[in-house]
Amino acid sequence: MTKDLLYPLRAIHGKVYEWRSNRLPLVIDRLKNPHAVYLVMTPEHRNLGDHAIAQAEIRMLKELNIPYIEYSDKKIRSMVYNKTINNMNGRVILITGGGNFGTLWPGIDLMMQEIVKSNPDSTVFFMPNTLYFSDDDNGRQALSKAKELYNSHRSLTIYAREAISYESMKSQFRNVKLVPDMVLSMNQCKDDATRSGCIVCLRSDHERTRSEEQESILREQISELFGENTADLDMVRENAVSIAERNAVLEEQYNAFRHAELVVTDRLHGMIFSAITGTPCIVINSKSPKVRGCYEWIRHLDYIQFCDDVSRIKDIYEKMEKEKYEYDNNRLRPFYDSLKKDLLQAVRRK
Repeated sequence: MTKDLLYPLRAIHGKVYEWRSNRLPLVIDRLKNPHAVYLVMTPEHRNLGDHAIAQAEIRMLKELNIPYIEYSDKKIRSMVYNKTINNMNGRVILITGGGNFGTLWPGIDLMMQEIVKSNPDSTVFFMPNTLYFSDDDNGRQALSKAKELYNSHRSLTIYAREAISYESMKSQFRNVKLVPDMVLSMNQCKDDATRSGCIVCLRSDHERTRSEEQESILREQISELFGENTADLDMVRENAVSIAERNAVLEEQYNAFRHAELVVTDRLHGMIFSAITGTPCIVINSKSPKVRGCYEWIRHLDYIQFCDDVSRIKDIYEKMEKEKYEYDNNRLRPFYDSLKKDLLQAVRRK
């Protein structure tokens, strides 16, 4: 058998190529941004609610003059695969908020756990999130694993975005605080918006809970109110949205909400986009506690109404005042101020 004399050289070349391709760009990020925090797991997928969360988090960091490096979920997946996820160790890490904490989206939850496990010397913040572990053996095992990992990390804070998750998290994890969904920190009202018709914004994924009969009743109610002046609008785009496209795509979506007389939705961010654009909205309950839980933050807004019975949509809308609404989040600001204080303290310590 002929000995491969060039194998050692090829092996060295492969290692150098791998280092240059996977590790070197991350090292350069650290060197170029010595005071930056890492904002990670932000979306490059199709869900606009997740993109709005990232937009709000970035706005907050810019307001606080905190430099940041953004690594999307796609980037983090690559870092896990290439075993470079520990490159952030020692820096402040913000794991983007949403509804990803637990077994509802297990792939994302596992990546979040890998970030925490691989960066033991970092200060880690789970930005406002909803907890959902299924009530079965799989859910209980997943919760036990998460508890062991997160409670052993020396500097980790979890922010729950609604009271239901907060009460559950408090009993399981060491350092838990309550802060609203980050999108509620923004005001997207515009004075020159002319309103016409109804937007229907409903789930079609595995979180959908309405039956076909309920769907039919819902549609009949809306037809009685608006006739053909009705449009379906999804919070999930047909194609993935890149970081570069994020703000423009979100502005297009906000603008659609600004021009509606009414939004009927069972999506959390359908409700939240309505709130921040001053758009009358009837919210249909959904599978996760996040919709009703987050509604509690804005129930003082007269133009956002919760509905457990789709046959009442027409009645609820007819009783709503037909006026111009302006989003008011003064009641929420102390919670965001507390989060900002925590972040500033963590950055100064580093």
